[in-house]
Amino acid sequence: MSFEKTTGRFLFCVKRMVPERIIGMIRGVLFDMDGLMFDTERLAVDGWMEAARQLEIPLTREQTMSLRGLLPEVSRQRFIGWFGDGEIYDKGRDIRKAYVEQQIEEHGIPVKKGLFELLNYLREHGIHMAVATSTSRQSAERHWERAGVDQYFEASVCGSEVKAGKPAPDVFLTAAARIGCEPGECLVLEDSPNGVRAGRAAGCIVAMVPDLDQPDEECRALCDYVLEDLGKVIPILEKSGRE
Repeated sequence: MSFEKTTGRFLFCVKRMVPERIIGMIRGVLFDMDGLMFDTERLAVDGWMEAARQLEIPLTREQTMSLRGLLPEVSRQRFIGWFGDGEIYDKGRDIRKAYVEQQIEEHGIPVKKGLFELLNYLREHGIHMAVATSTSRQSAERHWERAGVDQYFEASVCGSEVKAGKPAPDVFLTAAARIGCEPGECLVLEDSPNGVRAGRAAGCIVAMVPDLDQPDEECRALCDYVLEDLGKVIPILEKSGRE
């Protein structure tokens, strides 16, 4: 793997060197949402910390980070393990949701760098697009409409619409099927380790665009690409099928 150095830190911007893995033509792109399209993971973490303050529980930022990409029922089980009470999770989730909603109402949806550049490229080149997110459909659709991206996607899979959430592959397998593509023809775009694991388990090509933290060695080994921002996806698409 080669590296590109910029602004004093290393950004991983090239394909993982795995000779036996041949990447062909990419016909579909499957987008995670929070932390990938929108800078909402930070809001969610801040919302959980506000919930911890109000409920007077010793919830750490590291614990909230581990909840990213998980379905609510899985997160609830983690809270039971941490605090012995699922009701704390229910109350905390309500506080977190209210906090995020207030921030978005006041400041709008924070869109990640390169999103519209990539969406327009995909539409112009006839590449299928779907959203595959653990967020509930009600919340997700509200985010898409506010950000003005709902017009781009031909399919979506949300929240509890699959049997098992990330890191299980269900959400990406379902999304690929809904756009008429085989998993191996789809590029998964993710920001979290759980999402990366789900994309790899589905048999998709996986690109990570890190959000709150950089991938560790285990996570990086599961990625075909680790990219600085969504705009860096375009050169991969231009090259796909020509390697």
